[in-house]
Amino acid sequence: MKSTQKAVPAVLVAAAVAAAVGAPAWAQNLKRERANIVAVDWNAMQVRMKDPKGRETTWVVARDASVVFTDKREEFPNPKLKDLVPPMYVHFTYNGDTKQITAFDVAEVGFEPSQRAKETTTSSAGQQTAVITALDANIGHVEVNLASGRRTFEVNPKSQLRNFKVGDRVTLQISKVGEKEVVTRIRRR
Repeated sequence: MKSTQKAVPAVLVAAAVAAAVGAPAWAQNLKRERANIVAVDWNAMQVRMKDPKGRETTWVVARDASVVFTDKREEFPNPKLKDLVPPMYVHFTYNGDTKQITAFDVAEVGFEPSQRAKETTTSSAGQQTAVITALDANIGHVEVNLASGRRTFEVNPKSQLRNFKVGDRVTLQISKVGEKEVVTRIRRR
């Protein structure tokens, strides 16, 4: 009986030490899920994903989360978190207690990386990063905060605005149509 009383405090001390220094992987409550990436914010270390049932969830990502590409591995020789972008389909591991993602496995990239690289390196002067401050999808107008200040643009086709809301960070492709500037493409950042 006496040895049992001594063992219980030792177990509690061991559990407290493991919690303080971080439990080893085999002792963590790890779970696996799969989803499409909808948006990423690496400044806040968050990723918004849509699961196979269509539910969207914003997840916190560990700064040291591992990244592996099963699809198009040769295009991503040194995978890192910044390589994860929409619309990639990923399998991910998260800690069931903290709900923090610790690992990603990209099952489907969803685009040709060589094409995406060309788009970003040869972006025209008409491509701008902005935050939506107001929008009217019915008439096809969007007001954004650009680095140069607040501007309102016509969006053509206006149906592009259906999936956006105030506060979204976007990339705009602005083209000259006659004398006015028109947003011809809008996508989330």
